[in-house]
Amino acid sequence: MKLQEAIKRRRTLKVLSQENVKVKDISDDVLEILEMGGKAPFHYINTKASEKDLKSLAPWRFYVLNGASCRKLADYFLENEIEGGKIIQMLRAGQTLIQVTWTPEESVGDDLFPKQTNIEHIAATSAAVQNMLLTATALGYENYWSSGGVLREDRFKEMLGIPLEEQLLASLFLFDSNTGNCKTKKGGLRGRQGNIDNYSKTVNL
Repeated sequence: MKLQEAIKRRRTLKVLSQENVKVKDISDDVLEILEMGGKAPFHYINTKASEKDLKSLAPWRFYVLNGASCRKLADYFLENEIEGGKIIQMLRAGQTLIQVTWTPEESVGDDLFPKQTNIEHIAATSAAVQNMLLTATALGYENYWSSGGVLREDRFKEMLGIPLEEQLLASLFLFDSNTGNCKTKKGGLRGRQGNIDNYSKTVNL
C-alpha cells in the first residue's frame, strides 16, 4: 500500500465488545508498527534517558500489551469496580494496546526553553503515533488513538511499569479488521477539516 493510500484510508474506529474477542498472535506486525513509530523525527533529546530502563534519546516511550494482557486488564477493571466506560469494551476487543508516553523537561522559573522543548517533545511523540497509525492501517488493522481516560492515572502507570513522571499521550488500540459482531463507532470529526483552501494559503512575497 502506498503511503498516500494509507493516509487516505486511516480512520478512527472504536471496536467495542462486552465479551472477549479471540486473541490472535500479531506480534510480528506489532514489532513493525513499533519500529515505524520509532522512525519519527525529534528535535531535542530526552535528558532523563540515562536514568531509565528504556534509554533511547527520543522523547517517546511505548508500553505494549498483547491481546491476552488486554483481557486481563479488562478483568482488573471489573474485579475492582473501576469505571472504565468504553475502555473496558475496547480491551475486550483489542489485539494490542500501546501506551505511548513522553517525558517532560522541568522548567526553572520563567525559562522558556524547557517549555518549547516540551512542545517539541509532544510534537515528536505525536509524529511517532501517526507513523504507527499509518503502519497499522497499511497492515490491515483498525485502530483508535484514545487519550487514555482512566488509564492516565498513576495506579495504571504503576501496574504497567510506566514511570510516574512520564505523560500519557496516546492509548493506541489495534483491532482485527474483521470486527465480527462487535459494535463499532467511527470518529466524529472525519472529513470535518474541509478542503485544502480551508486550512492553507499561498504566501507570495
